[in-house]
Amino acid sequence: MNTRRMVAIARRVMRQVLRDRRTVGLLVFVPMIVLALGAILFRADPAAIPLGVANEDQGLSIPLAGKISMGERIVKELAAGETFEVVTLNREAIDGRLRDGTVQGVVVFPKDFSAQFHQNQQATLDLRLEGSNPTRSMVITARVTEASIKALAGLVSMGIGLSGAAEADVPVTVEATYFYAGKEFDTMDFVAPVYIALLGMFFVFLLTCVSFLRERSQGTMERLLATPTTRLEIVVGYMAGLGLFALIQVAVIIFFTVWVLKIHYLGSLGLLFLIVALLAVVGVSLGILASAFARNEFQVVQFIPLLIIPQVLLGGTFWAVEEMPNYLQPLAYAMPITYANRALRDVMLKGWGLAEIWPNLVILTGYAVLLIALGALTMRREVA
Repeated sequence: MNTRRMVAIARRVMRQVLRDRRTVGLLVFVPMIVLALGAILFRADPAAIPLGVANEDQGLSIPLAGKISMGERIVKELAAGETFEVVTLNREAIDGRLRDGTVQGVVVFPKDFSAQFHQNQQATLDLRLEGSNPTRSMVITARVTEASIKALAGLVSMGIGLSGAAEADVPVTVEATYFYAGKEFDTMDFVAPVYIALLGMFFVFLLTCVSFLRERSQGTMERLLATPTTRLEIVVGYMAGLGLFALIQVAVIIFFTVWVLKIHYLGSLGLLFLIVALLAVVGVSLGILASAFARNEFQVVQFIPLLIIPQVLLGGTFWAVEEMPNYLQPLAYAMPITYANRALRDVMLKGWGLAEIWPNLVILTGYAVLLIALGALTMRREVA
């Protein structure tokens, strides 16, 4: 091995990279942007979970202790921590608030809650969960149980039949019902929709970028632009051709997710296909647009952390958009994958149909049209 020759090759590669200012910029600044976004999201204080309380408990009178409402004691314990934002509701409002997601769960205390506990030495809590996020449902159930045990354990010294019981022995049972999804849904069922969206967009974006760049580097694009064919016709034609492979990939992703991985879902498979197909069209359009700013495959790869990873972080994949810092929410709402994630979760976890999710589909269609127009405007005549 000749050290001089190896050093000469290394110097040539370094000079070539340094001459490409765009590549240097992508190498330096994009990782900092992605790391900054991740740090902000991971360090942000978790938002309190909105928990509804319908407290009808009339309490009971205890000699020497006076009137005691066990439901009220539990509500105070729930409100004392940082986990919940307690919202007072009446029974008539429960279903509506769970349906629109303004509360993630509701604890219902009937009129005889205190009397039943005193008589049976058993507290049975009626917990109604929104249910579309299984992980959050487990957190709510655990925290409600913990707060109830702590609140009722304080009654040991008041002589209502729990004499000598330790806090861990307080008999509390939570009967949970689900407005959406169900007990059989797990964390993978909640994550599956965003995985489908991410894969449906990422691979077609990469395929389109590389394919379109190759057409430019081989001079095909320059020859096409020399014909009467308009830029818009070229973009739509390429999108139709590449879109066929995108639809095949969408079908494979949905088939594998549902029938091989056995993911639970409630809505229509046809609607799932439509959502992911629209997102794939957005991915193709975004790939065509991005390829106009890339001169080689290396720059295409560098566009992935710039255009795809921020969508993963801000698109509702791991953090709900409403729980992000206020200054990041406008960026999240500017991400097309945000609307695909919402639509897919609404269909798979809530069983919603086209009548409920159509605004998300309209926005995705708008993104596709906008990106197609921008791709046509930015198309260049020169060889990459």
